[in-house]
Amino acid sequence: MTDLPLTWAVSSHARRVASVALLPLLGAVLLGQPGLLALAAPAAAALALGARRPRYGARALARVSAERCFEGEELAITVEAELAGEARRPGGDPAAGGGELAGMAAVASLSARLVPGRAFEAGAGPHVHVVAGERVIAQWRVRALRWGRWQPGRVELAARSRGGLFTGRAVIALPAVAVFPRPPALSRLVLPARLRDRIGDHADRRPGDGVEFAGVRQFAPGDRLRRVNWPVTTRRGALHVNELAGERAAEVVAVIDAFSDAGLPGESSLDRAVRGAAGLARAYTRAGDRFGLITLGGPLRWVTPGCGRWQFYQIAESVIDVRGWHSYVSPDLARVPRAALPPGALVVMFTPLLDDRAIAAAADLRERGHPVIVVDVLAAEPVPPPRSRAGELALRAWRLERRALRYRLESLGIPVTGWPGRPAEAEATVGAPEASLDPGLAQFTRRRVGGGAR
Repeated sequence: MTDLPLTWAVSSHARRVASVALLPLLGAVLLGQPGLLALAAPAAAALALGARRPRYGARALARVSAERCFEGEELAITVEAELAGEARRPGGDPAAGGGELAGMAAVASLSARLVPGRAFEAGAGPHVHVVAGERVIAQWRVRALRWGRWQPGRVELAARSRGGLFTGRAVIALPAVAVFPRPPALSRLVLPARLRDRIGDHADRRPGDGVEFAGVRQFAPGDRLRRVNWPVTTRRGALHVNELAGERAAEVVAVIDAFSDAGLPGESSLDRAVRGAAGLARAYTRAGDRFGLITLGGPLRWVTPGCGRWQFYQIAESVIDVRGWHSYVSPDLARVPRAALPPGALVVMFTPLLDDRAIAAAADLRERGHPVIVVDVLAAEPVPPPRSRAGELALRAWRLERRALRYRLESLGIPVTGWPGRPAEAEATVGAPEASLDPGLAQFTRRRVGGGAR
């Protein structure tokens, strides 16, 4: 437990007692009635006995149940607190924690209150009352609302001295918690037209040692006899064997455009981009594919493609600090190593299409031969002044400009899709279980996305 100095001040109770002592005294002076002094004697005696400012402090320990969580999950905050001071009761045990005050154990008290942080919502919790010399454990539960690295709040300790004439206060700062974005679901994966030569679960167009039927060809030396297709062999009079599609793994890289962030907190374009990348990471790593991440905005950062559960948490950890990155420099994708952006890897870019640097990066990736899909994550559009003809015309021009931008990207071979769901309702509850990327990406699951340099 940590020793905390208490900041002592005169309490409101002390001011009330002083008023009770002062009014009869004034009455005795103004009215010339000495008998009124008897009414002020008890209050004056109480002030005299408790006029000494306390010198003791508090001992407290605060713990958070987890250092990491997802949006919508609950955390438990546990606090242990006790009063502590220099004076101890005669015969007190020093090993007991030093929390007993001489002559004050029955009257000195301590109370604790939780003030949740801006990214957390407080649940039901106790109002703790701690008597000096006793250690009380209190627990609150809070719910994480937004992804990022936040403090769950602070715990305020309020002490009351003997007689209640002084109140002391201290604040316990809670450690920061990494809140990961809750990934939306993705049931059907988008695959590039050409898969890499890595063993995986997806049927490739090239023959190999898989389980899916790919065709029939004439027998060649080295073919296994168990692959002989006897009905075709009988009809054609020559040995023919079944060809099987090879099973390969996909390599996918998500790109987050962090140059701009438009929209309401919790529903902004950056919130959607980060959650979308997390949804892709969870879906592809679960399928055994290799998934990586590149962040545009601030320093150019990337996570080399990998697979497995650890890769998903590595990507989630890398994006929670993206709000603090800012840069006016155009990203140079040539600096990204080959291992972080493998040739032919499928690139899914989440961008609001508001910054020319992100649009140029998408075109550059397409020129390099990557199959690129752009997901427009813009959460809102400009609102013209009410009954303003010029504002309505400006909004129409803005919409036409964005439509032209989409057409320009599609003419480069970069399909553009919108964020799935209804913006006003799909983001109303952060991390809702029904949130899904399927409506936006389903059109690309019917056929594999092709690449190749233009």
